[in-house]
Amino acid sequence: MYLTLTDIVLLTSIIQSLALAVFLLLPSNSGLISNRLLVATLVFFAAGLGEIFLYGSGLALQYPNFAYLGTLIGLLQAGTLYLYAQSLMYQNFQLRGKHLVHTLLFWVVGAIFLIEYYLQPSETKVQILLERDHPGVLTSPLLAVAIHAVFLGYLYATIRAINRFGLGIRQIFSSIENKQLAWLRTLLIGYAVAWTVSMMYCLTAHVFRSVPGTEWVAGAGAVTGFIFINFLMINSLRQPVVFYGLAADQAALLEEEPTPQFDQTLKVRLQQLMHQEKPHLHPNLTLEQLSRKLGAPSREVSRAINQGFGCNFFEFVSRYRIDEAKSRLADAANQANILQTMYDSGFNSKSVFNTAFKKETGFTPSEYRRRALQGDIRP
Repeated sequence: MYLTLTDIVLLTSIIQSLALAVFLLLPSNSGLISNRLLVATLVFFAAGLGEIFLYGSGLALQYPNFAYLGTLIGLLQAGTLYLYAQSLMYQNFQLRGKHLVHTLLFWVVGAIFLIEYYLQPSETKVQILLERDHPGVLTSPLLAVAIHAVFLGYLYATIRAINRFGLGIRQIFSSIENKQLAWLRTLLIGYAVAWTVSMMYCLTAHVFRSVPGTEWVAGAGAVTGFIFINFLMINSLRQPVVFYGLAADQAALLEEEPTPQFDQTLKVRLQQLMHQEKPHLHPNLTLEQLSRKLGAPSREVSRAINQGFGCNFFEFVSRYRIDEAKSRLADAANQANILQTMYDSGFNSKSVFNTAFKKETGFTPSEYRRRALQGDIRP
């Protein structure tokens, strides 16, 4: 069989997906639930690419009984992507029976395909394959849109959960650049764009009856799949080393509850601690560590910060770090460069430091130092 460039790209992405899945199944990697969910996602994703490969290469017509299997299996990746994100966010995440609800799309669409396709005679199957205009979708535009809509709904829910998580960790950590799952959010946004374009294509294909050729559709799927798997492979392998997710007690701090008035005495003690002991100079300071220094429950300290200072924990600590940096930059005796001053002030990310400093002062750190030493501004 002659393979086109599109076929080669598809096969490469399928092999990459399965190879990564095998790697994650090794004893040293398979212990994490997140890795097991990623394995499932990779297998389901590879199945979806396999459907496009059968469609573009024409093999589906030669083996009609294998057509649509990739689509059906691929539908499971929507749920596993959502659960994978949950497992990255929370250390105590466990798979439970209730999570089977995320396979509902597979069973519903599977039942439709069973009746409309798999129980049909071979001649009818071939005719259906000849009439379809999108890989893995029957000729019904309603079914195509429904599948896309549900999949996009899952992607939206996952992105929204990651965004909420990104806001939540600001209540707990003073260093958040490696904890926000920004890479996964970026990946899912791109994937959602690809599925949105695919849905628009399905609609226009049925409205205008003028569709791009098989090569165009298969090519678009190949490029999307190749980008997706390589981006996922590069970042997912780094994730366990970067951040293990929130522990149960940390996650509990993010749960909404009635917010009584904060303790004014605790606010005063907190201010005294920050000025006297300067815990903000520790780059990885957490709410739990600060609470232990105060001898107060983390939830009460968080409430004192939120209500008493009108900000979250990350912003609260950042303000003290910015004040420290301003003081050091304005000191003529301080010979440390900007980067060292950043570290000495408690920051461990140049981008976070520059953004926070510019927002607070209106100047970059170098501009602030120059103006302060000239006497134009006071720290």
